[in-house]
Amino acid sequence: MVRDFDQLTHLVYEAALDNSLWPELILELAEILQPALDEDALIADADGPKAHKSGATLPTTDASALEHLSQHVRRAFQISERIVGLQEQQSNLSSVLNSFSFGIALLDEEGGVLLSNHAMQDVLPLAPLMAQEHLLLPMEGGAPQGLAQALRCVRKTGQASAFHTGHGQAANVVLLPREDAARIGFPPHAANVILASDGCNAAGIAFFAQSYGLTRREAEILRHIGLPGDLREIAAQMGVSYETARTYLKRIYEKTNTGSRSELAAVLAGSPLKVVREATPQARRASQVRRSIILADGRKLEYFRLGAEDAKPVLVFDALAGVTIDVLGFPDRCHAILERLNVQVICPCRPGSFMSDPAPMESLRDFADDVAALLDQLGLARVGAMSVSYGNGSALAIAHELKGRVTKLVMSSACYPNYRHENWRELDQFYHMSAILGRYWPSMLRQIIPFLVRSILQNADRYFDRYCKRAKSVDDIRLLSHPVIRKRTADMLALRTAAGMRGMVEENVLNVQGWDFDVATIEVPVEIYQGPDDNVAPLKGAQALCAELPNAQLTVLAGRGHYHHIENWPWLIARAAGVEMDVGATTYEIADL
Repeated sequence: MVRDFDQLTHLVYEAALDNSLWPELILELAEILQPALDEDALIADADGPKAHKSGATLPTTDASALEHLSQHVRRAFQISERIVGLQEQQSNLSSVLNSFSFGIALLDEEGGVLLSNHAMQDVLPLAPLMAQEHLLLPMEGGAPQGLAQALRCVRKTGQASAFHTGHGQAANVVLLPREDAARIGFPPHAANVILASDGCNAAGIAFFAQSYGLTRREAEILRHIGLPGDLREIAAQMGVSYETARTYLKRIYEKTNTGSRSELAAVLAGSPLKVVREATPQARRASQVRRSIILADGRKLEYFRLGAEDAKPVLVFDALAGVTIDVLGFPDRCHAILERLNVQVICPCRPGSFMSDPAPMESLRDFADDVAALLDQLGLARVGAMSVSYGNGSALAIAHELKGRVTKLVMSSACYPNYRHENWRELDQFYHMSAILGRYWPSMLRQIIPFLVRSILQNADRYFDRYCKRAKSVDDIRLLSHPVIRKRTADMLALRTAAGMRGMVEENVLNVQGWDFDVATIEVPVEIYQGPDDNVAPLKGAQALCAELPNAQLTVLAGRGHYHHIENWPWLIARAAGVEMDVGATTYEIADL
């Protein structure tokens, strides 16, 4: 442990430069609050921690050092924000480039690839091109050229050149010199830019055909217009006669007011959707799961809904990352299970998370009105509920407020802010962050959460490896070592915080400061399923919560840790819907990448 405040200050700045060090910093910040923890002193922290409960105080020298440390932390956060901002700009640039259906590659002075988008690998794989396995045929005629030769010529003349790559999987290629690329808006350090198109993007053709009222066969002709080859070759590929192909093409000319293949190709290239990559079937289905309503005060509330709309409804309050029931990542797999169970899931997105508009919240109970409005909109008088980890606080608050509308609550890995673990150091960093920093130094928690989230997004493997190293549960290690769970956790965390981290920050603070509702008044039946080796929400905390709830039952799942719900959600959700299903009766098999 870092005992010297100078060393801790160094760690603060190191964490600002290396986001992977935030977990170590959280542990050290929790460690220096130990004098207050020993006395259970609450901290009022406008700028730094000050003990004021039960007469507990921090040593004078430590209090002074903490004040200076707070100043350094604020400066370090500013540095980190600037660094992360630059990194996110690069990430945003990649996201924009990857949305295009045509290939884009930025090259340096030596012909090395600085950046390329996904479409480039689909349209024109760079490896064979860079290795001179594919020769470029000049559009204006002339001898075939290798890429290196073509780039030298473009750099020397300063003139863009157009090529194609021949028959079969042909592509149209444009090489831009630095001057033209910079004029368009590409970074000036790119010596050359490659643009590649296959001329037959499905989304663009579908839009074009619909706009001009083309038939299916006429639309099929379009797929060949931008490629080399005469009409006889196109007819042969389509399996029709040359005369039939001529008839189709003539009709297209008439409908589009064009008179030649080159003119038609130019019009087709101008289609607004021509440059947009077509969504995968999975992405299209996920977009159908994401829905929203407008609340009475004008805010948007996003929610996810999957399953037959006449099936038994269950509200789901997921943990921070939200991969328990991955309705966005694997909608078909989840739907098949829900269909067998005759259950539908409805996941309301808390204020400020995903695409739900933020709202000032002084209590977890404030979300109840939004949920009630959603249930009214969907015509649902009564629902079951399932919650996971830090989503349990929101679920209990809803059950407390919407008396009579929640029929049953099933909780997995229950966290209870009133519980204090006897040896907090043996638990995960989320316990350190919430139960210690969140309770005794909440302003520090508000500052740290965004950077911790970013560190996970930038290197999810490092975060999970760290958790697995401290985990007591072999089962948790197995689940969190799965590449799909690692990837989907980072993906969902990115989606949850895409519009900002305010919602996540405030929900965490409200969760850990102690709930402002009396759980003893919640009469809805509650079932809690807890692993004895839970390293985030200790079993004793779940036992304490169960003792406070008047109608609760705790089931200990032998050999399990915090993340058992990833596989157990089918029977958990069934029980929330009122189905009498045995523990482990039906589970979820994690998909492969």
